[in-house]
Amino acid sequence: MLTMVNLPQAKRVFWVTVAATTVIKFWLALFFPMTGDEAFFHQWAKFPNWGYYDHPPMIGWWLWGLSKISDAPVMIRSLTMLLTTGIAFGIVLLARELLPQGQEAKAWLAGAVYLSMPASWFAVFVTTDTPLIFFMGLAIYTYTKSIRSGSYWGLWLAGCFLGLAFLSKYFAVLLGFAFGLHLLTQPHRVKKIALLLLGVLPFAAENIAYNAYNCWNNIMFNLVNRHDDAQLGWGTVLTYVGMMVYLMTPWVMWTLFKHVKAWRGHKALVFALFVPLGLFLLISLNKTVGLHWVLGFLPVAFVLLALAGNSVWMRRYVWFNAVLSVPHVVLFGLLMHAPAGIWPKQSFQQDVVFHRDMPAILQQLTAGMPADAVLTTTAYSPAALMSYHHGQVVPVFGPGKYHARNDDVFVDWREMQGKPIRIVAKAKPIDPALYRNYLSNVKVSEQVVQGIPFTVVDGDHFDYSRFRDEVLRQAVSRYYQIPRLLPVLDCPFGRKYGFEAECRIGHWGLFEGLK
Repeated sequence: MLTMVNLPQAKRVFWVTVAATTVIKFWLALFFPMTGDEAFFHQWAKFPNWGYYDHPPMIGWWLWGLSKISDAPVMIRSLTMLLTTGIAFGIVLLARELLPQGQEAKAWLAGAVYLSMPASWFAVFVTTDTPLIFFMGLAIYTYTKSIRSGSYWGLWLAGCFLGLAFLSKYFAVLLGFAFGLHLLTQPHRVKKIALLLLGVLPFAAENIAYNAYNCWNNIMFNLVNRHDDAQLGWGTVLTYVGMMVYLMTPWVMWTLFKHVKAWRGHKALVFALFVPLGLFLLISLNKTVGLHWVLGFLPVAFVLLALAGNSVWMRRYVWFNAVLSVPHVVLFGLLMHAPAGIWPKQSFQQDVVFHRDMPAILQQLTAGMPADAVLTTTAYSPAALMSYHHGQVVPVFGPGKYHARNDDVFVDWREMQGKPIRIVAKAKPIDPALYRNYLSNVKVSEQVVQGIPFTVVDGDHFDYSRFRDEVLRQAVSRYYQIPRLLPVLDCPFGRKYGFEAECRIGHWGLFEGLK
């Protein structure tokens, strides 16, 4: 017969897990090279705004505050380091309220199981999901408590946290949908839904106002431009299912499915977890669901684990997770500290060096540039990484892609008229004919920098007018075809470059007759 784990033992497991994962997180935050995504979001902090091209503004606001202290990676990642530890405390607090008297140990163990998952301790890298997970956690905690206590004020507060999550990333809508469906099963449903919406609306209104005055770029990116590659297929469904087994771990999933009766009565939590995960399953029919998409919903599963699990087995799950973490720790250690040559694929070796040694690479790539020359590159992720280490914006020369087009907001090609331009591209052959329309005296050279082959294009007398008429107009036709039903109160990109008509500036869309 299994002997139950008592409360002091469970707390000891939790605090040891907190200590161990904190050490690992600090190690990663201190030594892992800045990623392209992190560098991109760091740029947002340098140009604070009410929104950004790809997403709502919350991570830009967070990083703006942190960057006032330091731009070092460990500072930029500091709030992310604390995130899953804070979520683990939330799991303990909520599970402790839901468990019968005398079973508090399971709440502490559930928090430890969550925190010991690899996806929890290696989540130190800055993404838009950082504030999303935080505010979703607060929304779920507040919503569950308000449902249990019948607090109308708590529902409004849950709506406020949901609105803040919405200002972090649009996936918060899935949680709002789950709350709405659950409230339909409750008495006084209309009043409760109204209170929830009352909390959300100010934040949603801010986002709508930003979009109406900024080319609807959030909406265009998330609902239009990024879905051209979507297609039906079972491969993406299997990928999603496999990803969920990895994230939640087989032992946690087995416990939840084996003991459904223990948690299915907690409908607020059931809706908060399974409605979004079910919607992601539908999305996976024609699009790959990213690992980070689901992280904000996972903590609910560990509250349910506290209700369903056996304390002895839950303590073992922490050890199972520790064993599962070993290859992850080894992999991160090799990426940070081992010679790049240990990796069998040359392109991966070069990618490791590119991230590790960017300051030295930039020093060589900028050597010999005229004082007024502009350093550019051909893709957004390298551009963001170079910008972070260069200390000034490195624009993307060309039409770019639908991802990460915040260049459209804070780069002004008019200011580069007549200047020399240097274009660098990693391991990519470049046809000089592509640039002779916009630059004179074009010279193409190949350089090997830190073992990485670069193609470097130098040209003089940048011709803004031709660049505008060909490259920027191409961007307008691809990424700024705003649906006619939407009112375009302003579009800084279109106004800056004289594309007012193409971007429909001043058109009221559905409300055209009200002007």
